Amino acid sequence: MEVNEYFNDLMNDLDHSTVIGNYKAQTFLEKVVPIMEEQGSFLDLNAYYVDKGRYGRLDGVGFNGEGENSNELILLVNNFDHSDSLNTLTNTKIDQLKNAALRFYKNALKLDFLSSLEESSDEYAAGKEIYHAREQITKVKIIILTNNILSNRVSDLRESNEDIEIPIIIDIWDINRIFQLESSKSASEAIEIDLLECSQGIPALLATQTEDLTSYLCVADGQLIADLYDKYGGRLLEANVRSFLQFRGKINSGIRKTINKQPQLFFSYNNGITATANEIKIDEHSNKITFIKNFQIVNGGQTTASLLMTSKKDKADLSKIKLQLKLNVTNPEKADELISNISRFANSQNAIKDSDFFTNHPFHRRFEEFSRRIWAPKSIDHLKQTHWYYERARGSYLNDQAKLSKSESDKFKSENPKQQLITKSDLAKIHLIFNGKPHDSVKGAEIAFREFAKVIGDIWDKDSDLINENFYESTVAKLIIWQACKKIVYDNDNFVGNTKATITAYTLHVIIKMISSFGSDFDYRRIWQAQTVNQFFYDQFQQTSEKVNEYLIALSNKHEKAILSYAKSKACLDEFNEKTHEGYFKLDIMFRGQLVSKDKVMADSTLASNTQNIDNVVRNLNELCNVPLFNWQTLIQHVKDNRMLAVNDMEILTLIPNVMSGIKRTTPSDKQLKKINDILNKLESEGVYLDKVIK
Repeated sequence: MEVNEYFNDLMNDLDHSTVIGNYKAQTFLEKVVPIMEEQGSFLDLNAYYVDKGRYGRLDGVGFNGEGENSNELILLVNNFDHSDSLNTLTNTKIDQLKNAALRFYKNALKLDFLSSLEESSDEYAAGKEIYHAREQITKVKIIILTNNILSNRVSDLRESNEDIEIPIIIDIWDINRIFQLESSKSASEAIEIDLLECSQGIPALLATQTEDLTSYLCVADGQLIADLYDKYGGRLLEANVRSFLQFRGKINSGIRKTINKQPQLFFSYNNGITATANEIKIDEHSNKITFIKNFQIVNGGQTTASLLMTSKKDKADLSKIKLQLKLNVTNPEKADELISNISRFANSQNAIKDSDFFTNHPFHRRFEEFSRRIWAPKSIDHLKQTHWYYERARGSYLNDQAKLSKSESDKFKSENPKQQLITKSDLAKIHLIFNGKPHDSVKGAEIAFREFAKVIGDIWDKDSDLINENFYESTVAKLIIWQACKKIVYDNDNFVGNTKATITAYTLHVIIKMISSFGSDFDYRRIWQAQTVNQFFYDQFQQTSEKVNEYLIALSNKHEKAILSYAKSKACLDEFNEKTHEGYFKLDIMFRGQLVSKDKVMADSTLASNTQNIDNVVRNLNELCNVPLFNWQTLIQHVKDNRMLAVNDMEILTLIPNVMSGIKRTTPSDKQLKKINDILNKLESEGVYLDKVIK
């Protein structure tokens, strides 16, 4: 697929959206914002529609960082072109958009300007957000989002403004950049660093080398690492499992003290950082790395952040700081697996739960497998069965079509309709809403995904068999419910555009709370079979969403806060729960007739869990039986010669090879199979592996 085809597909999707109606620009914004967040452009963003003519315009306000580290202001301008042909974005237009955003920023710093605005307006909410943060803002990033393509004649963009003291950075997100990310197998936009532009290179010593992984021991300048983090922010730390956990709160006091008091001892006192890359260039004469592509810090995030924050807050001199850098250059085709392992093992000295590595959690693979295997029943919209395609790795939907012929691609799209594409962002939102956390679902995509990881991590840790076919089909049913509610909300012209996602989340939450109070639940099985909801659902969504909007406005006025900001708080959730308990919201009797008892839903879940357990046992048995008999015999002989196991464990271990060789006909029981796996894990911890023949 080329960028022109991608543009046509995008515009066609927006034209035929069954959810948004005529709000194409807003739909475009909602589609791309999660991608921007994933790339580290910002941590959280509130969408606004501000167009005050000579006073400026913008479509979103956000910040990079959390708490006291939220010092980079994000101003988003959405330049959506309704033309059916792909047009170019020129220098002139960029300047217009940049200046419009800056005008509003400068006006928002004036209290008399804010006082002149209507308090219920987007202009007031956006301006107030900027005004309250004015003391902590040290940098402004203007993001220009557009479905145009950046002109080849666009000159280098200035990163300063003569009448604004702090740095101004321009970041362009054109259709080509979005397309490249959507179609890329990589989870991130590759960072290319020419080290000769910002340093003298990094001294490196080759440590180990294999076909897929080459490792170097390096000594890096503290100033260089701080500068790279200052420039690229979260994009440097996407593979780091603690990238969000480590940058909240205060600078690590120990690191801070060493930087300020004993910088020459930093190398000795600090463990340094572990990083990965897809490609590097080394000067053969100096043995220095001069270029790095897709640089990712997987361990040492706290060190990285502390270097930058100490230099900014304490004005610390980093020129004497040296730190150890362990750089692993991976084969791009094996990067996901290798980076996952490097990240996991590099962080193993700290107590990190598996849920912290959620991007690589087995939940995703199992859910993806269901989405490829399970056919959805025929629906009104489709004459044949289709899949709900789960995009575990962003870009896989496009990549799965990359090598297909025109007829094969058409068949793929027919079996995997674009409107049935399940993104991780949407999956996170619906699970948070259905688990009583609508306030978390409307936060930034990455923040919402972190909360989602906790929910699913708890389910998986409790019993992984709960992630079964019924779970998958029920999740699709929840997605159908959410899409139906979203359609009602977004088609309501009485609702303010940027609050519609919030209204949708709280509408569903309120309905779920009321349903639960009656001991009922949605009939997920029925919705899955029908692949839609009936008119009684739409009527209920209409009625409840109007009451939710009314109450959100009342709360906003009561607390003198913007709806978008207050809706993300636990306090807002508590007030909604209290209002629901008081009977402010009602369930229509016809809608209640569509529900089933919680007991039935639990019975379906239990049956599916038992089935999943059987599937897991059978799969595990097949995997063990597929190991060559010679491996089993060699392992057992080695264990016997070295007296590594008790007699009972030795007998258990021989069960599978005895079946394979025909000595026994009865396969191990579930309990015995678990014991065999425990024994194999114990042997692996002692360096004895079944899949590696011992000589």
